[in-house]
Amino acid sequence: MAVLLAGFISSVSVLACTATASRQVETVSEARPVVEDACFNLRNVAGFSPLHGRFVYVRLIDGTQYLMTLDNIYTSLPYATGIAISGTFTRVCSDTGAMLSFSDFDRRVSARIVRVEAVLSKETAQALVDDRTPH
Repeated sequence: MAVLLAGFISSVSVLACTATASRQVETVSEARPVVEDACFNLRNVAGFSPLHGRFVYVRLIDGTQYLMTLDNIYTSLPYATGIAISGTFTRVCSDTGAMLSFSDFDRRVSARIVRVEAVLSKETAQALVDDRTPH
């Protein structure tokens, strides 16, 4: 009887540790969304949303979404108008020389796009921005 009880306690302990470990992995993956460098075609852009002075959310016609990181912080970007992307190629990827330009009152500002990442949603993009910027 004592051997059976000891075996039962060992089994329960192992299962409890396994459940805890899998919950920790799930929490880590939920807290830090997995993103990948990606590319998109300029002709398919449906809209832009500046999320910060260095980050811009992009939504395409087909519903795919991206987060672009710029070379510097542009404090006027969140209030900018006339946002446009230009480049040598129609595909925008990380570090391909593509530029984002916008109007800061009557002055045109250009920023180099250094990173393009595919994201699941605007909320995911905002979470990445919050994680990457000091508060």
